Amino acid sequence: MPMNEDTLLGRLLELAPFADREAARRTFDATLRALRRGLSEDEADWLAVALGPTLSGPLLREIHAGELTTAELYRWMKRYTKQRKGIAVEQAQVVCRALAELLPEPDLERLKKHLPELADLFQVPGAVAAPAPPRRLQSAPTDHTLAGGRPGSSNPISEAGGPSDRELSGGNPGASSQSVARARNPHGETKLSSTRGLSAEREERTLARAGGSGRR
Repeated sequence: MPMNEDTLLGRLLELAPFADREAARRTFDATLRALRRGLSEDEADWLAVALGPTLSGPLLREIHAGELTTAELYRWMKRYTKQRKGIAVEQAQVVCRALAELLPEPDLERLKKHLPELADLFQVPGAVAAPAPPRRLQSAPTDHTLAGGRPGSSNPISEAGGPSDRELSGGNPGASSQSVARARNPHGETKLSSTRGLSAEREERTLARAGGSGRR
């Protein structure tokens, strides 16, 4: 079954920013002329049947010139389209891709067989697989140990203080707030009273010696 012109031109307009359908058709005709230089008479006739009379006209305007390489294809495309080389190369690649998508499989394989240097241009890009979803990272378990030193520990070192009033009183709720047991220096008062007692004793002994010496 011949290729539908509207389908072909619509696909070309999807693949490249042609100004309009006429520009896309001119590029297609130029590519066929360049491809014809690598096809024998029999192969050109076969391709003309696959394309149909509406699209195959440019094949009749050229002749076989021998094996067609990629560089030769681009050189002839530049001449036929009168475009810069970069644009001519891109346009040739777009037309070859459209042919690869729209030609029946047997016709496509035959075209690649007789244009072996251009086989890569007639490859249809495969569907790109969707990227795998990112893996969820598991959070590390909270370390509540003393070695972990984390804020979530049950008794963090930074919050450890001195003994409580209850601990100082030995757990006795009736202990006085002035109790020696609660004092930070429990021997302070004892030292003070002991010092006063020693001073009085020294003073009495001194007076007694003075009295005794006066009686003599």
